[in-house]
Amino acid sequence: MFKRGDQVEILPEFQGDGDDKFIWIVLGDEEKGRVDISPINISLTIKPIYMFYVNQIKLVAPQKNYKT
Repeated sequence: MFKRGDQVEILPEFQGDGDDKFIWIVLGDEEKGRVDISPINISLTIKPIYMFYVNQIKLVAPQKNYKT
């Protein structure tokens, strides 16, 4: 189960161009098999939010204190 603050990676078959260059963080606890994620190493003031099914991502590092 994914928790807020987990660092995740989008599985290759679900990535768009350049997605592998970002550090992705879970924004809220997993609910109904889905989570919202956002890249933290992007230079936008308002960071984009993406919804993924849990079978489309994998855990890289458990909850850390990332600033989202």
